[in-house]
Amino acid sequence: MNIEEYRDYIIDLYKKFIPVKSIGPENNGEGEWERAKVLYNIIKDLFDEIRIIEAPDERVKEKSRPNIIAIKYGKNREKTFWIIAHIDTVPEGSLNLWKYDPFNVTVEGNKIYGRGVQDNGNGIVLGILLAKYFKDNNILPKYNYGLILASDEETGSKYGLKYILEKEPNLFKKDDWILVPDSGSPDGLDIEIAEKGILWIKFKVIGKQAHASTPDLGINSTKLGSILILQLYDSLHEKYDKENKLFNPPKSTFEPTKVEKNVDNVNTIPGEFIFYYDCRILPDYNLDEVYQTIEYICKEFERNYNCKIDIEIVNKDYPSILGNIDNNEFLNELREAIKKYKNNEPRLIGIGGGTYAKYLREKGLNAIVWSTYNESAHMPNEYIDINDIINDAKILLEILKS
Repeated sequence: MNIEEYRDYIIDLYKKFIPVKSIGPENNGEGEWERAKVLYNIIKDLFDEIRIIEAPDERVKEKSRPNIIAIKYGKNREKTFWIIAHIDTVPEGSLNLWKYDPFNVTVEGNKIYGRGVQDNGNGIVLGILLAKYFKDNNILPKYNYGLILASDEETGSKYGLKYILEKEPNLFKKDDWILVPDSGSPDGLDIEIAEKGILWIKFKVIGKQAHASTPDLGINSTKLGSILILQLYDSLHEKYDKENKLFNPPKSTFEPTKVEKNVDNVNTIPGEFIFYYDCRILPDYNLDEVYQTIEYICKEFERNYNCKIDIEIVNKDYPSILGNIDNNEFLNELREAIKKYKNNEPRLIGIGGGTYAKYLREKGLNAIVWSTYNESAHMPNEYIDINDIINDAKILLEILKS
């Protein structure tokens, strides 16, 4: 079969796994096991080896989080071409913003709608589609072909790829090529080779609770927290102002995001105010040094405003850059294949988001992030274009077919 004849197969795949919710416990979900079972049954006959690595997690019913590892043998068994996708999704958000049922796949023309069809359904389907194509056409790929369907990407990867790397440090070889189809651009020309560092920080401003009619008897933590939010914003952007044109935006970003509920009633001066910052930091800066700056700002604030501030790192990922960019065989082959099918020169980019590639590059592994990727991830009416998956498969087959 020609790869273009797999349109109905792609739709059928989505209809099998998208209705099965796969949301982590941090987002009030029950984990990934039910979806993992569906996917395992789909791919078990497409690969020569398949197994599940379970990451213990007492918060979910099964007490673990599943990570599927599958390998199809190739002509060169000393090297593996991997695709790594994640099977968890973010929640659907406000249903009134959706035109379509987020967990009931809707097909309109070439577009498929549903939560997770793009992030990271495109990677799941692309990985399975290649294996199905090899089997149907009795093709032995140039190298071993590996597919990993992992958990917990959306909330830090502790129970997903990080766990795999910790428990099986020799799974990936130095010569392996690893593709993470979890970012890209609508035209399919962006190849992600670098990621900013990430700091998620929780701040607790501790004041003194009082009646709102007598504010002088209290210390208003909401007011002080609001001042601190702005002070952090101005100070951090001023100090860390370098630009790197590989990224968009080209600067480090420091954004206040979540605020936790404090008092229930309007007429109470709150004694605690909790807020969070999301920091995306260029590779030009040291993450630990940035955190020390934040600590210093908070200490000065405590002295100036007679309050206490507790700070806690919620998530920390160091920046990553692909090694040996000028002479990277994997990168060069991917660029040539994209150029052949897109009739355009690919662009090398960096991103502010975090993908699995970050953890792989930290180990010195050859990991690239690429796919044809629209801007609907995490949004209402998330969608994927079937043609994008088929065209991406053509490009990867250019590398994998002998």
